[in-house]
Amino acid sequence: MKLARNANDIVAKHLTNALPGDVLSVIGIHDAHVVRALPTEIPKVEVRQEFTDIMLELANGALLHLEFQTTREPAFYRFAAYDLAIAERYRRQVRTVILYTGDVKEAPSELDAGSLCYAVENVYLNRLDGDGVLETVKRHLATHEWTAEDRVRLAFAFHMRFDRRTRGEAFEEIVETVQKVPDRNEQDYLAALILGFSGRVLAEEQKARLRKVLEMTELLKEIEQEARIEERKEIAARMFRKGASVSDVVELTGLSEEEAREIQKQIH
Repeated sequence: MKLARNANDIVAKHLTNALPGDVLSVIGIHDAHVVRALPTEIPKVEVRQEFTDIMLELANGALLHLEFQTTREPAFYRFAAYDLAIAERYRRQVRTVILYTGDVKEAPSELDAGSLCYAVENVYLNRLDGDGVLETVKRHLATHEWTAEDRVRLAFAFHMRFDRRTRGEAFEEIVETVQKVPDRNEQDYLAALILGFSGRVLAEEQKARLRKVLEMTELLKEIEQEARIEERKEIAARMFRKGASVSDVVELTGLSEEEAREIQKQIH
């Protein structure tokens, strides 16, 4: 699936509704009352994910930066540089929480670089009882007691500890449970949480499986629609560079005349 350049903005819009209040406490992030999600693109800072980072604005005015790590982070120079850029851009305090997945059991939380002192909070998702979480979510879904906490539990369950299921069995069961969520808004909220956060560090075949499942959501449809519009605009730009007329561009791309003329202005 081709992603729109503004996919991060679309995901952020849904994340704002997906994380009401202090629901992140169910995965060990406490005192984080989320107000809204802020998609950020900080220049000159390396971004390795498919989506750029999404910052969460908290009720106390601070920004919450969530970072996934599959290996033990030996130093925090990259995080510190990123958070400094965020703090400079928004003029806010930045709270960074590193969500460790895989077999990481412990990791440093402070960087002492002389005048620069930097600290993060570590959350180890592999310490959470995935078996219990999955059974709770499935029970709430069956008895119509679904809550915002359940959507967070389900979205992050991929990275929890499973003793009564293999990781492969757990993954398939989580995916099946996602498919059983009947409410369209809940589907979008789950998709936003998975695409925005927990799905970033899954294996490629797991990402492909999830995307196939999430194609049913309005969120994915919106992202795909935006990608198609962007593709038509790119074609229009190439046509104008080769001397095509506005009428030809409109006819061949399906863009409106107003959209075509706006692209023509940018080219010339």
